[in-house]
Amino acid sequence: MFKPRPTDRASGSAARPRATLSIAALLLASASVWTSAQSEKKPYPIFTLEQYTNMMKTAGRNFGGVNVSLSKGEWETAKEQLTRAREQIAITATFWKDNKKEDALRMLRTALTKMDDLDAALSAEKVDGERARDLARQVNAACQSCHQVYRDQDPATKAYRLKPGSVG
Repeated sequence: MFKPRPTDRASGSAARPRATLSIAALLLASASVWTSAQSEKKPYPIFTLEQYTNMMKTAGRNFGGVNVSLSKGEWETAKEQLTRAREQIAITATFWKDNKKEDALRMLRTALTKMDDLDAALSAEKVDGERARDLARQVNAACQSCHQVYRDQDPATKAYRLKPGSVG
């Protein structure tokens, strides 16, 4: 329990206002920093071409793994890889929004819907392997529709890339 020292009683009235002023100054400084942070608008996150390219390559590898797992009847592994591929593909919406490509966003939504259908099939108590493989083909077709419009193969390196001039 706090017992004031004898000298505190004499200066108690002066000590309390000093402590109160210190707390008030701290609160005022905190409020100022908070207000300053609130007034600075954070820009919309930009998704660069490099980030997009890396994301698509990784998603492609994951979806390739989905097909391998489906061919082996490894439903749980296929579902895990599908989940990762879907996460990666979904993030690319930012790239298409930044570049004002509504047709690419529509194709992306179609691919995501097909991925969701495949996920539901893989989540069934008893997975119908033929249906799952058919849905994977539908996902692939949805992806290819966008690739036909926006993807190109570099003649020198044979690497896939976004078609030159297809985005701003």
